[in-house]
Amino acid sequence: MQISYVGQYNKNAGQPVGTPVPSTAVTSLTAAIRELAPGSIFEGNVSFVKGANVILSLENGQNVHARLDKNALKLVPGQSMFFQVKSNEGGVVAIRPYMGTGTSNPTLMRALQAAGLPMDERNLQMVNEMMKEQMPIHADALADMHRAIVANENISVDTLVQMRKLGLPITPQMAAQFENYRNDTHMLLGQMNDLMEELPQFLESQGMDVPQMVGLNTQLLGILTEGMADDAGQVLQSADATLLPQEMGAEVEGMFFDGEAGAADAQPTVRYAPQQLGAVLDVQTQESFSDLLRSIGDLVENDTVFGENGDLNLNLTAKKMLSLIDHELQTQLAKGGLEADDVKDLLSHKGYQKLLNNVMEEQWLVRPSEVKSKERISGLYERLQRQMEEISKVLKLTGNENSALGHSVEQIRSNVEFMNQVNQIYNYVQIPLKMNGQNANGDLYVYTNKRRARGENGELSAFLHLDMEHLGSTDVSVKMKGKSVDTNFSFSDDESYALVEKYLPILDAKLSALGYNVTLTVSGDRGRMDFVEDFLKKDLPGAGSTGVVHRYSFDVRA
Repeated sequence: MQISYVGQYNKNAGQPVGTPVPSTAVTSLTAAIRELAPGSIFEGNVSFVKGANVILSLENGQNVHARLDKNALKLVPGQSMFFQVKSNEGGVVAIRPYMGTGTSNPTLMRALQAAGLPMDERNLQMVNEMMKEQMPIHADALADMHRAIVANENISVDTLVQMRKLGLPITPQMAAQFENYRNDTHMLLGQMNDLMEELPQFLESQGMDVPQMVGLNTQLLGILTEGMADDAGQVLQSADATLLPQEMGAEVEGMFFDGEAGAADAQPTVRYAPQQLGAVLDVQTQESFSDLLRSIGDLVENDTVFGENGDLNLNLTAKKMLSLIDHELQTQLAKGGLEADDVKDLLSHKGYQKLLNNVMEEQWLVRPSEVKSKERISGLYERLQRQMEEISKVLKLTGNENSALGHSVEQIRSNVEFMNQVNQIYNYVQIPLKMNGQNANGDLYVYTNKRRARGENGELSAFLHLDMEHLGSTDVSVKMKGKSVDTNFSFSDDESYALVEKYLPILDAKLSALGYNVTLTVSGDRGRMDFVEDFLKKDLPGAGSTGVVHRYSFDVRA
């Protein structure tokens, strides 16, 4: 209901209650009362108050009888203020004084009046948020924003306004991801870890018969191992204790040798590649998993699975082992030789679950040496999106789309789609990293708005955030112009600060050898990067004054 301002009510304050009014005025008053919908906000002058009963004088000379909220502040005759309708049933209007957003700022209310929009709480907040974001608040802009708010009543107003300003498509899924990023709960690695944990639990917990369990396992393995090689390559051995893994160019975590380093009689000890069973399974799990596999069909007679000495072949990759197990399950199913308990024991075994986790990590995590490859990163997200879509289809066909696993799949899909939308405008990517002894999530921000040409000075700015188990929160900011590189490392604790500072000369030497003029500094904690304020809004007009409410002039006749 559209009501004018307080000063206009004083002329009605002295009107005696019960003064006769024409029948046309009664009809108008009845219509006015019907317009007082729950949640609407209006302004009135207190003409009479006794207990919970109050009579309000409106600017058009009408009086509205209402019941006051029992917890409301005490009112006095002659007082002018805003009220919010709690309910309106059978002609009885229940109200409470309203002191929320906008009542102290007439600009908000005039803007809504000019646009012909209801003066309710969400609309007042809408105008307030648009002003904070320095968006125009003329009638067309407000009407457009109002349509988005009405169509998305379950999304907060500030989220809708910010997404509209940033040019992001508004859907419930995109809004949820936007809020995750804004609240720093967006990490893709965490969502991946949830899925890796839930998938084995999902396989073992479903109340299915043997053909269904085997069939579902086969489908999911086909999706998860897409494009993976069966062979990890030659297992590396060396008797040279001085040879470092990085010098061999191998994807191995390290190398250990019997005897003292450099001893002539040192015997080499094999260090398995990360995807081989020798690295995936600890000794205790190897033993129990071997015993379980010997009970599955004819695997015990398979020379590929067990060597001549009867031990599990630790050179097999996790992907190859899963393929061999799946083939045996299919073979025994066709023969009718599978028991439900045997299949459940397999799917629930720690060894089997470790194999599943390994293939997922190999597919979805990036090693530091691969980060420099643009194709590796883009390929990761293309594959991830494709695999999530395929898993989602399988879950829908089996009626499990609303399971915990289904929720994790949808979270990953939505996160990847959000990053895809952001990358239509900005350069940003999360990098789920596979590192020695831990996995880490990295956020790479490149300060170049794709809708604008790079500045004339040709300077490129980037920011990398890492959450590390031992180093803690680690931030690296880089400014590069030609061959000049200015880099700052920021850490959340003093030990990490001291450790990295100690090795900066090595980094300086390597970059200088590549022809770069380098400035390296280390500082204390800079505070967590704000994805919305520090990145998305950086290139927007007026970014330097974000958060300041600016008052706009507009034509009230528009």
